[in-house]
Amino acid sequence: MNPKQPPEISYLEMAPEEPDTLSWGGFLTLQRHRMRNVFTDGNASPWYHLESAHPPFVDAVVLVLYAQQPEGNALVAFRRGVRPSLVLRALDENLKQMDGGALTGVNWELPAGGIEPQDLEPGGVGLLGRACLEAWEEAGLKVAEDELFALGPPSFAAPAICNERLHFLAARVDPDTAQPPPGDGHPMEQGGSMAFVPLKEALEWCRKGGIIDIKSEVGLQRLADLLASGGSD
Repeated sequence: MNPKQPPEISYLEMAPEEPDTLSWGGFLTLQRHRMRNVFTDGNASPWYHLESAHPPFVDAVVLVLYAQQPEGNALVAFRRGVRPSLVLRALDENLKQMDGGALTGVNWELPAGGIEPQDLEPGGVGLLGRACLEAWEEAGLKVAEDELFALGPPSFAAPAICNERLHFLAARVDPDTAQPPPGDGHPMEQGGSMAFVPLKEALEWCRKGGIIDIKSEVGLQRLADLLASGGSD
């Protein structure tokens, strides 16, 4: 006989009170919530506390801007910029050794950007409008809303600590029309650049650790699957 199984989790219940704001650093807000697991038999776990990190935007768009090539390949726009969290790993000697040395903080990624709260308000640019703005700021490419299409469902970036969801959007572009990316004016974006990389080569970089950004790998693989199925021709 199979041993009696404990009741399964039905849903996560949040306490009715407002969460505590533990700190605000100018970009991320750290909050503490009280919640409990509710089981299928109607019982619940004891209340417990969890912390969550919140950026100033509600979600983010990830842009797969590509020019189709023969034999199922494509050129994909990539953004070269900095990620401070990569440099911080070197502060921990164990992580530094696991990484094979200190990371430079410079990273190749698909263009992406946060959806501002006002984007979704009446009169705001909306999700597609934000994607068009990010295509210009991050990659120097003009993209119209009707040229964008969803590349699969949205995914969570880091559900253990953040409720941000990534919306993957794709569009065919002409590499010859690309301009130097203007950025959004933040110092962190100074010195950034973009380049078109063959899709198959970019996926190989992911497999070998040359591209270490998971949202980029997901976007690339979804594009590869789409093209392999004969889609968006």
